[in-house]
Amino acid sequence: MPASLLLALAAAAATPALPAAELPTLEKDPTVMSQSEIRAFNKGRLATDRDFIRCVRREETGSLVRRSFTCHTVEQWAKMDQQGNQNARDTYDAMTSKATRTSG
Repeated sequence: MPASLLLALAAAAATPALPAAELPTLEKDPTVMSQSEIRAFNKGRLATDRDFIRCVRREETGSLVRRSFTCHTVEQWAKMDQQGNQNARDTYDAMTSKATRTSG
């Protein structure tokens, strides 16, 4: 990797986050924001900030070129992960309790 690229990456990573009072508040749902609005909103935020908007690109099943973007805040992604894990635990518990029952 060229040294100039490494220096640019290091400088970008070393840029301190703005104080919370100077950062804009989230006024609309990230799923309806444009990429330029998201970039402007995220400017000055750390990627670990709970209001940082992270987008995930997913390929559409059955298409070679079609992709969709899903954008949510870090906090929203964490809640969805937690809910998905709880759903998996509930399903596992329901299935294992039925498997151990015996008819008498």
